[in-house]
Amino acid sequence: MTATTTVYVDETRYNLYASIHKGLRRAQGQLMTRLGAIDPLNDADVAGLLQDMRLMVTMGRKHLHHENIFIHTEIETRRVGATTRLVDDHDHHERDFDELETRFRQIEAAPPERRSPMLRALYLRYTEFLAHDFEHMIEEETETLSLLHRLFSDGELAAIEGRIVGSVEPGMMMEFIRIMIPAMNPAERLGMLGGMKAAMPVPVFAAVVDMGVKPVLAPSDWHALEQALAKAA
Repeated sequence: MTATTTVYVDETRYNLYASIHKGLRRAQGQLMTRLGAIDPLNDADVAGLLQDMRLMVTMGRKHLHHENIFIHTEIETRRVGATTRLVDDHDHHERDFDELETRFRQIEAAPPERRSPMLRALYLRYTEFLAHDFEHMIEEETETLSLLHRLFSDGELAAIEGRIVGSVEPGMMMEFIRIMIPAMNPAERLGMLGGMKAAMPVPVFAAVVDMGVKPVLAPSDWHALEQALAKAA
Protein backbone atom coordinates (compact mmCIF):
# COMPACT_ATOMS: atom_id res chain seq x y z
CA MET A 1 0.00 0.00 0.00
CA THR A 2 1.28 3.49 -0.85
CA ALA A 3 0.53 6.85 0.70
CA THR A 4 -1.54 7.78 -2.34
CA THR A 5 -3.69 4.65 -2.31
CA THR A 6 -7.37 5.38 -1.78
CA VAL A 7 -9.54 2.46 -0.69
CA TYR A 8 -13.22 2.75 0.07
CA VAL A 9 -14.23 0.96 3.25
CA ASP A 10 -17.89 0.68 4.24
CA GLU A 11 -17.73 1.64 7.90
CA THR A 12 -21.24 0.29 8.44
CA ARG A 13 -19.97 -3.24 7.74
CA TYR A 14 -18.45 -5.66 10.24
CA ASN A 15 -14.88 -4.75 11.18
CA LEU A 16 -12.79 -7.46 12.83
CA TYR A 17 -9.60 -5.37 12.87
CA ALA A 18 -10.66 -2.12 14.55
CA SER A 19 -10.66 -2.96 18.25
CA ILE A 20 -7.53 -5.11 18.40
CA HIS A 21 -5.57 -2.70 16.23
CA LYS A 22 -6.61 0.26 18.39
CA GLY A 23 -5.38 -1.64 21.43
CA LEU A 24 -2.07 -2.58 19.83
CA ARG A 25 -1.40 0.98 18.65
CA ARG A 26 -2.07 2.45 22.08
CA ALA A 27 -0.09 -0.16 24.02
CA GLN A 28 2.87 -0.09 21.64
CA GLY A 29 2.96 3.70 21.68
CA GLN A 30 3.01 3.71 25.47
CA LEU A 31 5.93 1.28 25.49
CA MET A 32 7.82 3.46 23.01
CA THR A 33 7.30 6.50 25.26
CA ARG A 34 8.43 4.61 28.36
CA LEU A 35 11.48 3.29 26.52
CA GLY A 36 12.50 6.79 25.45
CA ALA A 37 12.26 8.11 29.02
CA ILE A 38 13.70 5.14 30.94
CA ASP A 39 16.51 5.62 33.46
CA PRO A 40 19.16 3.06 32.46
CA LEU A 41 20.47 2.89 36.03
CA ASN A 42 17.10 2.02 37.58
CA ASP A 43 17.11 -1.78 37.75
CA ALA A 44 13.43 -2.13 38.65
CA ASP A 45 12.21 0.22 35.92
CA VAL A 46 14.34 -1.43 33.24
CA ALA A 47 13.24 -4.91 34.32
CA GLY A 48 9.57 -3.88 34.37
CA LEU A 49 9.77 -2.26 30.95
CA LEU A 50 11.48 -5.25 29.35
CA GLN A 51 8.91 -7.57 30.91
CA ASP A 52 6.09 -5.49 29.42
CA MET A 53 7.81 -5.30 26.04
CA ARG A 54 8.32 -9.06 26.03
CA LEU A 55 4.60 -9.53 26.79
CA MET A 56 3.75 -7.22 23.88
CA VAL A 57 5.96 -9.28 21.57
CA THR A 58 4.16 -12.43 22.73
CA MET A 59 0.81 -10.78 22.06
CA GLY A 60 2.03 -9.61 18.68
CA ARG A 61 3.01 -13.15 17.75
CA LYS A 62 -0.39 -14.42 18.86
CA HIS A 63 -2.13 -11.74 16.80
CA LEU A 64 -0.17 -12.68 13.67
CA HIS A 65 -0.99 -16.34 14.23
CA HIS A 66 -4.70 -15.56 14.58
CA GLU A 67 -4.71 -13.59 11.33
CA ASN A 68 -2.71 -16.23 9.47
CA ILE A 69 -4.88 -19.15 10.56
CA PHE A 70 -8.35 -17.66 10.79
CA ILE A 71 -8.39 -14.74 8.33
CA HIS A 72 -5.81 -15.41 5.63
CA THR A 73 -6.82 -19.05 5.28
CA GLU A 74 -10.45 -18.02 4.74
CA ILE A 75 -9.49 -15.37 2.19
CA GLU A 76 -7.42 -17.89 0.23
CA THR A 77 -10.43 -20.22 -0.09
CA ARG A 78 -12.18 -17.51 -2.13
CA ARG A 79 -9.32 -15.50 -3.66
CA VAL A 80 -6.16 -17.56 -4.16
CA GLY A 81 -2.97 -15.53 -3.77
CA ALA A 82 -4.70 -12.53 -2.21
CA THR A 83 -2.76 -12.74 1.06
CA THR A 84 0.76 -13.17 -0.33
CA ARG A 85 1.93 -9.67 0.64
CA LEU A 86 0.27 -9.92 4.05
CA VAL A 87 2.04 -13.21 4.73
CA ASP A 88 5.36 -11.66 3.68
CA ASP A 89 4.73 -8.77 6.10
CA HIS A 90 3.94 -11.19 8.90
CA ASP A 91 7.12 -13.16 8.22
CA HIS A 92 9.06 -9.88 8.44
CA HIS A 93 7.33 -9.09 11.72
CA GLU A 94 8.36 -12.46 13.12
CA ARG A 95 12.00 -11.70 12.29
CA ASP A 96 11.58 -8.31 13.99
CA PHE A 97 10.23 -10.02 17.09
CA ASP A 98 13.21 -12.39 17.16
CA GLU A 99 15.60 -9.43 16.97
CA LEU A 100 13.77 -7.50 19.68
CA GLU A 101 13.86 -10.48 22.03
CA THR A 102 17.61 -10.83 21.44
CA ARG A 103 18.07 -7.17 22.36
CA PHE A 104 15.96 -7.67 25.52
CA ARG A 105 18.25 -10.48 26.65
CA GLN A 106 21.39 -8.47 25.91
CA ILE A 107 20.17 -5.53 27.98
CA GLU A 108 19.17 -7.81 30.85
CA ALA A 109 22.66 -9.32 30.85
CA ALA A 110 24.48 -5.97 30.74
CA PRO A 111 25.66 -4.05 33.81
CA PRO A 112 23.72 -0.84 34.52
CA GLU A 113 26.50 1.45 33.34
CA ARG A 114 26.44 -0.12 29.86
CA ARG A 115 22.67 0.00 29.35
CA SER A 116 22.26 3.56 28.05
CA PRO A 117 23.47 3.05 24.45
CA MET A 118 21.75 -0.33 24.30
CA LEU A 119 18.43 1.16 25.36
CA ARG A 120 18.86 3.99 22.86
CA ALA A 121 19.47 1.44 20.10
CA LEU A 122 16.42 -0.53 21.22
CA TYR A 123 14.35 2.67 21.18
CA LEU A 124 15.30 3.38 17.57
CA ARG A 125 14.75 -0.22 16.49
CA TYR A 126 11.37 -0.42 18.24
CA THR A 127 10.30 2.87 16.67
CA GLU A 128 11.26 1.51 13.26
CA PHE A 129 9.22 -1.63 13.93
CA LEU A 130 6.21 0.43 14.99
CA ALA A 131 6.40 2.55 11.84
CA HIS A 132 6.21 -0.60 9.70
CA ASP A 133 3.57 -2.20 11.91
CA PHE A 134 1.31 0.86 11.83
CA GLU A 135 1.55 0.98 8.04
CA HIS A 136 0.73 -2.74 7.88
CA MET A 137 -2.31 -2.31 10.12
CA ILE A 138 -3.57 0.54 7.93
CA GLU A 139 -3.32 -1.75 4.90
CA GLU A 140 -5.32 -4.42 6.72
CA GLU A 141 -7.98 -1.90 7.79
CA THR A 142 -8.39 -0.56 4.26
CA GLU A 143 -7.34 -2.90 1.45
CA THR A 144 -7.78 -6.20 3.30
CA LEU A 145 -10.99 -5.16 5.06
CA SER A 146 -12.46 -3.98 1.77
CA LEU A 147 -11.59 -7.37 0.26
CA LEU A 148 -13.17 -9.17 3.22
CA HIS A 149 -16.35 -7.15 2.71
CA ARG A 150 -16.46 -8.23 -0.93
CA LEU A 151 -15.86 -11.89 -0.17
CA PHE A 152 -17.80 -12.44 3.07
CA SER A 153 -21.06 -11.41 4.69
CA ASP A 154 -21.08 -9.66 8.07
CA GLY A 155 -22.31 -12.88 9.65
CA GLU A 156 -19.38 -14.79 8.20
CA LEU A 157 -16.93 -12.17 9.42
CA ALA A 158 -18.45 -12.29 12.91
CA ALA A 159 -18.07 -16.08 12.87
CA ILE A 160 -14.40 -15.76 11.88
CA GLU A 161 -13.80 -13.36 14.75
CA GLY A 162 -15.67 -15.71 17.07
CA ARG A 163 -13.32 -18.54 16.14
CA ILE A 164 -10.34 -16.30 16.86
CA VAL A 165 -11.70 -15.36 20.28
CA GLY A 166 -12.51 -18.99 21.05
CA SER A 167 -8.94 -20.04 20.29
CA VAL A 168 -7.34 -17.69 22.84
CA GLU A 169 -6.53 -19.10 26.26
CA PRO A 170 -8.18 -17.18 29.16
CA GLY A 171 -5.01 -15.62 30.53
CA MET A 172 -3.94 -14.24 27.17
CA MET A 173 -7.49 -13.09 26.44
CA MET A 174 -7.38 -11.00 29.61
CA GLU A 175 -4.18 -9.35 28.38
CA PHE A 176 -5.84 -8.48 25.07
CA ILE A 177 -8.87 -7.06 26.90
CA ARG A 178 -6.58 -4.88 29.02
CA ILE A 179 -5.04 -3.23 25.98
CA MET A 180 -8.26 -2.94 23.95
CA ILE A 181 -10.68 -1.47 26.49
CA PRO A 182 -8.86 1.83 27.20
CA ALA A 183 -8.24 2.34 23.46
CA MET A 184 -11.96 2.11 22.60
CA ASN A 185 -14.49 4.91 22.53
CA PRO A 186 -17.51 4.63 24.88
CA ALA A 187 -19.82 3.06 22.28
CA GLU A 188 -17.22 0.45 21.37
CA ARG A 189 -16.67 -0.44 25.03
CA LEU A 190 -20.39 -0.83 25.57
CA GLY A 191 -20.73 -3.01 22.49
CA MET A 192 -17.91 -5.31 23.51
CA LEU A 193 -18.75 -5.54 27.20
CA GLY A 194 -22.48 -5.78 26.55
CA GLY A 195 -21.92 -8.78 24.29
CA MET A 196 -19.65 -10.42 26.85
CA LYS A 197 -22.13 -9.79 29.65
CA ALA A 198 -24.91 -11.45 27.66
CA ALA A 199 -22.78 -14.46 26.73
CA MET A 200 -20.86 -15.15 29.94
CA PRO A 201 -21.89 -16.59 33.32
CA VAL A 202 -22.19 -13.82 35.90
CA PRO A 203 -19.07 -14.82 37.91
CA VAL A 204 -16.92 -15.01 34.76
CA PHE A 205 -18.05 -11.61 33.53
CA ALA A 206 -17.46 -10.14 37.00
CA ALA A 207 -13.90 -11.48 36.93
CA VAL A 208 -13.31 -9.91 33.50
CA VAL A 209 -14.57 -6.57 34.80
CA ASP A 210 -12.55 -6.72 38.03
CA MET A 211 -9.27 -7.82 36.43
CA GLY A 212 -9.43 -6.62 32.85
CA VAL A 213 -11.65 -3.54 32.70
CA LYS A 214 -11.80 -1.47 35.89
CA PRO A 215 -8.00 -1.42 36.45
CA VAL A 216 -7.31 0.07 33.01
CA LEU A 217 -10.00 2.76 32.92
CA ALA A 218 -10.11 6.14 34.62
CA PRO A 219 -12.79 6.16 37.37
CA SER A 220 -15.00 8.49 35.33
CA ASP A 221 -14.77 6.23 32.26
CA TRP A 222 -15.58 3.16 34.31
CA HIS A 223 -18.55 4.90 35.95
CA ALA A 224 -19.93 5.89 32.53
CA LEU A 225 -19.48 2.33 31.23
CA GLU A 226 -21.08 0.81 34.33
CA GLN A 227 -24.12 3.04 33.94
CA ALA A 228 -24.40 2.26 30.22
CA LEU A 229 -24.21 -1.49 30.91
CA ALA A 230 -26.93 -1.20 33.53
CA LYS A 231 -29.23 0.68 31.13
CA ALA A 232 -28.59 -1.85 28.37
CA ALA A 233 -29.46 -4.83 30.57
